[in-house]
Amino acid sequence: MAIVLDAMGGDHAPNLIVEGALQAADQGIEIHLVGRSDELEPLVNNHKNITIVHADETVSMCESPSTVLRKKKSSSIGIGVGLAKELQIPFVSAGNTGACMAAALFTFGRISGIKRPPIASIFPQVTSNSCVVLDVGANVDCDVENMEQFALLGVCYAQAMLGLENPRVGLLSNGQEDKKGNQLTLEVNKVLHESSFNFIGNVEGFDVLSGACDVVVCDGFVGNVLLKTAEGILKLTRSLVKKSLPTNAHPSDDFARFIGEMSIFDPYKPIHCGAPLLGIKGHCSIVHGGADAKTILGACISAERFGRSKILDKIQDTIQG
Repeated sequence: MAIVLDAMGGDHAPNLIVEGALQAADQGIEIHLVGRSDELEPLVNNHKNITIVHADETVSMCESPSTVLRKKKSSSIGIGVGLAKELQIPFVSAGNTGACMAAALFTFGRISGIKRPPIASIFPQVTSNSCVVLDVGANVDCDVENMEQFALLGVCYAQAMLGLENPRVGLLSNGQEDKKGNQLTLEVNKVLHESSFNFIGNVEGFDVLSGACDVVVCDGFVGNVLLKTAEGILKLTRSLVKKSLPTNAHPSDDFARFIGEMSIFDPYKPIHCGAPLLGIKGHCSIVHGGADAKTILGACISAERFGRSKILDKIQDTIQG
């Protein structure tokens, strides 16, 4: 399956975006690269698996989503999402998260029954497995129905992308006891206990990385704080490990790989390189704004697999069932 890649989104666009796209294209992924053709053509150099799609406008990280939708219909995000819908293939961008979400919601639309599509992030675990955390930023204010739907979407994603038959679902709280949490958490805990999900109860922050569960449900405010905190801790750890090495040391390949893997967005594990927006009638993966070429490569690989997963049918069947 082909993908659409926003070449103009991210802190290092278009150079590192194109570099990652070239690496993905070398692995056989067909890429529709959207952006200013005069900038992209010299970088792409007529690669057989890359088609350049011209877009006049770019979207900065600080622009409001509503402004982009109204006034920048010819942006790389707007044209890219439209092309993804037309071709029924995934869209990938390291650009303005809010603009990507707004364009995806407006263009693809919501899956029937889903009220608030969340962003999911895949966290590594000490058990070498992965954990789906949602929402990590799309919806800062949620109700019980939203959170129950996050659980449904997380379970469908874990089944389709992680190969888990009956994922364990946890509700992020400030204690494992059912009586812990704010009013929303208490109400969601009760609903999930009465659901058909494999709900293991409340989980705490450290459980996200420990391997205690496969899906963690939270509102977008808490989830975003969790994500950014985890990234900060891992960056600090990487820095401390590197500083502990002698200045003339030559780390082995295995050790260098270990250092590289100490990141939420692990370039050696493609599934960590993009955060899918779930619950829309299409595939949209949002990549970290600071993404380098390896992360873009991983996001392209993950998005291509995401598009082939038939997760949309799984979500619809689960809702109707």
